[in-house]
Formats: sequence, C-alpha cells, structure tokens
Amino acid sequence: IDWTEHAGNVSKLDLIKFGRVFSRETWQPVNPRHLDKRFIAALYDDLNTPAAISVLHSLADEISRPTSDLGDDRADTIDALHNGLVLLGFPEFATFETRRIEFHNQRAKISVQKIENHIAARIAARKARNFGEADRIRAEQAALHKQGVYRGIGLAMFIENSMSSSATYGQGGASIASQDACTIRLMPTGGITVATSLTEFGQGAHAVAAQVAASTVGVAIDNVRVIMGDTESTPYGGGNWGSRGTGIGGEAVFQTGKALKANILNFVARLSESEASQFDVRDGNVVDAATGAVKMSLEEVARTAYFRTEQVPKDYQPELTVTRSYAQKHYSGIFTNGAHASLVEVDPETGFVKLLKHWVIDDAGTVVNPLLVDEQIRGGVVQGIGAAMFEQCLYSDEGQLLNGSLADYLVPMAGEMPDIVVGHTHSPTKVSELGARGAGEAGVAGAPAAIMNAINDALKPFKARVTDQPFTPERILRALGKLA
Repeated sequence: IDWTEHAGNVSKLDLIKFGRVFSRETWQPVNPRHLDKRFIAALYDDLNTPAAISVLHSLADEISRPTSDLGDDRADTIDALHNGLVLLGFPEFATFETRRIEFHNQRAKISVQKIENHIAARIAARKARNFGEADRIRAEQAALHKQGVYRGIGLAMFIENSMSSSATYGQGGASIASQDACTIRLMPTGGITVATSLTEFGQGAHAVAAQVAASTVGVAIDNVRVIMGDTESTPYGGGNWGSRGTGIGGEAVFQTGKALKANILNFVARLSESEASQFDVRDGNVVDAATGAVKMSLEEVARTAYFRTEQVPKDYQPELTVTRSYAQKHYSGIFTNGAHASLVEVDPETGFVKLLKHWVIDDAGTVVNPLLVDEQIRGGVVQGIGAAMFEQCLYSDEGQLLNGSLADYLVPMAGEMPDIVVGHTHSPTKVSELGARGAGEAGVAGAPAAIMNAINDALKPFKARVTDQPFTPERILRALGKLA
C-alpha cells in the first residue's frame, strides 16, 4: 500500500487478497491507481501481517535516524507509524506516545523502543540473551567489520491475529464458518473414533486431534482413529485456516472428549450404584480415582452398553457417542505474539545476502505438540525468507506476467535456509479451556522484517538502507550507489 497516500485511511482497508486491497466498507477492490506497484510481499493470500510488520519497522527505523536525514518528512512518517500501530493493535501507544517527540543528540526518541521493549520483555527478553547469543554475535560482528566482512543483526516483534470469530467475516456476509465440531464414539474394542471438521494438509491436525482426544478421554493414542476431510461423515466446521486449527478445532475435540468421559463415568456409576466422582479413566480402563485400581476396561464398558443391555438399568440410556461444537465468540480474533532475530552477511561488491542464522520466540498459548509447532514455525520462516529475498511478480509494461512458472519465479531452496532456532513462551488464552492460540503464521509474520533490519544493520557503515522487498542484489547495489 502507498502509505503516504493512505496513512489517514489505513483502518478502512482490508486484507490483500489475490494482489488486491479491499475496502472494509464496500468489500470492493480499491482503485489500482491508489496502490504502489511494488508489493512489499508476494501474493500470499490473506496474509498482510508480514507486510504491515515490515512497514512499521521501516518507519520506526526511519524516525530513529538523525534528524538532519529526515527533513520535513518526519511528520508524515510519524502519522503513518501512528496509523500502523492502531492497525496492529497498539492504540494506547499510538495515542499518547508517538506524537511526543523529544530530540536529544539529534536523535528522535519515540515510543517505538517502549513498544518493542514492552513486547520483548514479556515474550523474548528472558530467553533471547541465552537463546540468541547476542553479546557474542555483536563482538564477532565488530571484529569481522575490521576485516571487510559486513554482518548485521535484525530484530522484529510481531503480533498476529488467530482464531477469528464470525465478527471477522460473517458480519460481512461471507459464508466462512467460524466454528468447528467433533464427534467421538466409544468403539466395542475400547478404542475411540474421532470425526472432526478439521482438515489435514501437512500441518499435523490429524496428530493434534488424536492427542487431544486420547489425553482427554483417557486412552492410548494407538487406540484413536481420526476421520477428517470428508464432509459426509464429519460434523460441519471451518477446518484449518487462519491459524485456528488447534485453537478452535482442537477445543471442539477437547470438549467432546470431556463429555464422552463424563458419560462413561456416569454409566459405570449407575452400573455399580456409586458416584461418578469415585472413578476416572486411565490408560483405557475405568479405575478407582483414589487408588487407581481397575474397575472395568473401556471394552467392557462398550460391550455392556452395546451388547448386554439387560445389565443396564431400565431408566438409564448410556450415550457413548458425543458431538460438541466450539466457536470463539469473545473477540474478533485472538492475538499471538513473538519476536524474530536474524543474522545475515552482505557482500557490498555483489549485493548478495547470506542468511547465517534465524531465531524465533513465539507465544502460541498451550502447545499440544511442540515438534509440530516448531516445524510449522520453521516452514513459516522459510516462507518469510522467500518474501524478503526472492519472490516477486514481474510484469511487462503491457501487464503480462513475466515469471509465471517456477523456472523464473524464485523461491528459497535448501541452500538458502539458515539454521532456525525456535523457542516458546506460554500464555494460554482464557477464551477456551485448552488455551491454545494460533501458530501457523508465526514464522512468516516477523521473518521479513527481521531480515530487513539485519540487512540494514550490515549496511550501516555505508549509510545505506533498503525497504523494498524482495531485497535482491540489484536493489542492495542501488542502495549502495553502485547502480544507477
């Protein structure tokens, strides 16, 4: 978006979808003449957060430069930063801090540092120093600089919306489900079958559904069968998109598992003329809650309910198939947050950038499967690397796409991927019992900004900086004044 033209109206613009920006009021595309042709990110549908984060960090860096470098543009930059902070959920900082500018030693002191410290202190600070080896890397950077090797460190904080409610799309008339549902059935074998509206396309939703169901009901994960992706046999729901799979779909599984377990315990209590509170389900058996002594296996429970109904009290009907739904209704979305750091090396003669290492600290609330979350974040970082370094749509003057195949459209390969270190803080959301927040977009949300900041840190000795993504060798050489 051309932030200079739209700085006062950015709150009226919605997501970039298929390369277009839509008005929140009319749901119609904004006139193309209002857009900068150089999109800050490639065409990742519905994902404007990396672009917004990068713009904010670029604006913050702009304001923190010496006043003599800014001239009359400072007010416009502050206004754009103000609107960006509101857009990203920091109205309190935007209101009382960004317009209080104090000049000291020709530097502008604004709330950006306070914002970054506010986020970093809660999310990353306790881990970042040990995690990112900041002191050692800075010392190494200074030593290499004397040898003509230019390395840079970049930090980027982010917040990312997840678990959208119907207030996000439904009120605009879009038929996008904001709820998910699950059905769990106790099988005659003592195992359970989980039918969920979640969908699996590589992010691990199948494993998460199985884990949540197994731990909630009290069975081994090997005795859990998961059905998903078939709308004829699963309950209706939105499925996986927008960082909502575990937060909404996982909560539906959790609530269904709780209900089935309660039904099992109530059934055993009626059979034994006891109180349900005296029992628990552990490892596929109904046990005495106090001693752990096995009372009945779940296979015995199921076979009694299904095949030996003469043993069931006449005034009681066991319900061993349960369906529950969950929709997040408290807010338009539940925000996740975190911090990225990137270490790069820039060759000032060729403009090439080498990514050396990348760190991420993310808060996804309750993490059901740490390995899956870590690898999702790593995959997102690589996607962010693509946006920051390689991916762009090139058009001729006639509007013809010039790089419409992977032979010409560059994406990061294994050789471009640095070591990516992932860590977590945990602040479970209070809108659900499971407490999971979104995690799918945490990797891509902050990676481009961290890489941009690292490149500009490496270019500081040359008093050069880049802001237009992707940061190609050509653009870096232009920033260095080596290309016209």
